[in-house]
Amino acid sequence: VAGTYKATAGSGSCAACPLHTSSVGGSTELIDCKCVAGYTAASDGVACRVCDTGTYTAATGAGECSTCPAGTSSASGSDNLTDCKCLAGHSGTVDGAACSACETGGYKAATGAGKCSTCPAGTSSASGSDAL
Repeated sequence: VAGTYKATAGSGSCAACPLHTSSVGGSTELIDCKCVAGYTAASDGVACRVCDTGTYTAATGAGECSTCPAGTSSASGSDNLTDCKCLAGHSGTVDGAACSACETGGYKAATGAGKCSTCPAGTSSASGSDAL
């Protein structure tokens, strides 16, 4: 059964994989239990911890979470580069790519891909502003 392993032949129960790991059906060793995407550990066969805010991993198994590109962030447990979204006050064309701070005189309140808006005539804002 997926998510379990059985180290000894014969009758008996399979053991559950550690927290936030899974295995393929028919697994025979604890190290067959690998971190699910969005989680990380130093090695296979141990409980995995969630990727921190601003990081992600799409891969299964042991390894580090990758840092989101500049000007972006992601929720904890993110499992895809496209989970990295532009921060408020930053513009970009697609999720998962680096975003640039809004220029002086511009702002962007929402997170995610999109352009900065220009401040109304006679007003200005600092670079990276996230409100009018």
